[in-house]
Amino acid sequence: MLCTSLKFRDVEYVAWPRSIEEFRKGRATAIPLLHPWANRLARWGYEAAGTTVDLRGLALPVDAHDQPIHGNLLGAPFDVERARDGRIVASLDYGAHPDKLRAFPFPHTVTVDARLHPTRGLNVVTHVTPTSNETVPVCFGWHPFLQLPDAPRTEWELRWPACEHIEVDDNIIPTGERRPLGASRAPLADRSFDDHYALGADRTFALSVGRHVVSLEFDGAYPYAQLFAPPDRDLVAIEPMTATIDALGRGLTPLVAPGNRFSAAFSVRISAS
Repeated sequence: MLCTSLKFRDVEYVAWPRSIEEFRKGRATAIPLLHPWANRLARWGYEAAGTTVDLRGLALPVDAHDQPIHGNLLGAPFDVERARDGRIVASLDYGAHPDKLRAFPFPHTVTVDARLHPTRGLNVVTHVTPTSNETVPVCFGWHPFLQLPDAPRTEWELRWPACEHIEVDDNIIPTGERRPLGASRAPLADRSFDDHYALGADRTFALSVGRHVVSLEFDGAYPYAQLFAPPDRDLVAIEPMTATIDALGRGLTPLVAPGNRFSAAFSVRISAS
């Protein structure tokens, strides 16, 4: 599932740092679902829900440090269950793909319900439902690449809520240290980010310039966020995450048992006064 465009008054707010061909190779662009894990793993293997998984030898997307990153959907087609103006519901039977189960051996379906709402903007609900007797770890996320019109990023203003900054090492793996941050609103200017946050009760971020404001709001099932703002591109990604970086490797994921369903929602709202 990939949201390729989000326009308001004929202005495009979705950025495309990479092509659709790169997306199918595991590189993030536009607004993609990252599944079954968002962000990166610290090593080529993990133990979760009582199962040990060896990722060595698998063709997975990697980061600059050769760590597995952003799961293994690789542009897999979803089955469209419902489509009409302003709404689409589609699902993937992950357990029906033996090649994908080698990296994440927990059969389940993942369903995306995306709709345009008159007040909430684009609302995206993601469901994970086990399809066997196995408990399923949950650590998916989304990666919304956003842009603002008519002004360079140096003029954009970024707002984030009170949260905890999660300290990471040189490979962007959490060290265990956290630092409290108050709510803030400041120009992006020439700053760059690849920062990880644990969120509190307020889970609303905003990016603005002039009369254009893009707000992102995460529900309680997204307790973490990654802020990515490269120094040389006119784009920002504010990423909702159901679990922290390397949660699979450290046994920190939520778990959904057979017979239950895990759901998480986020919204992207645009205003231009």
